[in-house]
Amino acid sequence: MRTPAPADSLRAARALLDLSQREAAAGAKTTQRSVSAAENSEAVLLETNLQLVDFYVSRGIEFLGETSIGKHVVRAGASLASPLSPDVETAVKNKFPAVQLSVPFRAARALMAKEQAEVAKAAGLTVAVIQNLERGKMSRPSYEQLRSWYEANNVEFTGWGDVATGKYYGVGVRWKDSKVREVTNELSDHR
Repeated sequence: MRTPAPADSLRAARALLDLSQREAAAGAKTTQRSVSAAENSEAVLLETNLQLVDFYVSRGIEFLGETSIGKHVVRAGASLASPLSPDVETAVKNKFPAVQLSVPFRAARALMAKEQAEVAKAAGLTVAVIQNLERGKMSRPSYEQLRSWYEANNVEFTGWGDVATGKYYGVGVRWKDSKVREVTNELSDHR
């Protein structure tokens, strides 16, 4: 059964793939307006949401979350698909997307539906530092400060590193628990 994804997971998936809404729309064969609506919890056809999910999955995304019938998805998020264990053979690892960065700050910001300026102000950093960290330009103190800020705001980073290749698998973001998800839903209802 195909399952639709919540708005925050769709935003995180697109950020992990470093796509614009226009690029995601073209890949999912829908409109940019539909992508925007789906990412902002606005009314969209179920089929539109599933087109986005299918497109992202075809590009190596795994949607994360826990739910039961009639309930909101909790611990929602998205990650790059990965082998189940770091102990698999290299040939198996090569079938999965791998990245050079262990922490997807852009995806964390997308999960929270925040602008760079909002994150910079709240985390006590500059917009330029946020931009650099999202591009993978590391400054250890700023990196730790931003990661700690996201974690304090209920974002969990996923993934694991492979010492042999120096690459990371399963990199993504999700909510640590349902508290922020419920707040996000309430805020979305008032926009």
